[in-house]
Amino acid sequence: MNLRNNSRFEIAVSIAVFASIAIMGLETFALPAGLKHGLFVADVTLSLIFVIEYILRIIAAESKRRYVTSFYGIIDLVALLPILFHAAASVRALRLLRIMRILRLLKVTRYTNALDRFKQALKSITAEATLFTGVAFIFAVCFAFMIYEVEHEAQPEFYRNILDAIWWSVVSLVGYGDVYPVTAVGRILTLAMLLTGTGIVAVPTALLASALGRVLDDEYSRG
Repeated sequence: MNLRNNSRFEIAVSIAVFASIAIMGLETFALPAGLKHGLFVADVTLSLIFVIEYILRIIAAESKRRYVTSFYGIIDLVALLPILFHAAASVRALRLLRIMRILRLLKVTRYTNALDRFKQALKSITAEATLFTGVAFIFAVCFAFMIYEVEHEAQPEFYRNILDAIWWSVVSLVGYGDVYPVTAVGRILTLAMLLTGTGIVAVPTALLASALGRVLDDEYSRG
């Protein structure tokens, strides 16, 4: 029984995981009793399938101990734990761990190769990534202190301390904006942060894309 790099098997298991997560989502709605019972039966059936799959993986493993103690083996085991407490609503978060099993798709050869290329690209820009991470941190902290000084008196409930201000700088940069300035100076600071912050976010993305391009070019030239 060869389950290693078996793409069809991994995809089938992943579909079952998605189905299990979909059932979890449907259970949060007010549904007729009959439909709820049907979802319960379907979830129990999927759970039993996962148990059988876990046993098959142990049987098929060259080293059973290595599989059980491996990253994917631990994920498989933890994802099965909620079956022991299936009736308890409080274990819904544990049941969500099943979705981590989709990471198994990365073991399929074509994804493994892509992951290796991604690692090579990241390794080639380690210095640049470290630099821009540091710059982004300094950038966020500096603007956080400035916005705190400007907005604290105007909005003490939102800018209570520097942590609230750092929250503002981060969420504003990514476009969330649940906290925003009301003073003229604060709005100018926000505009300045967004204009300069866009470059800080865009440059690492461009560096990674360029590095991936070089890795692919090297691979094609060798092959």
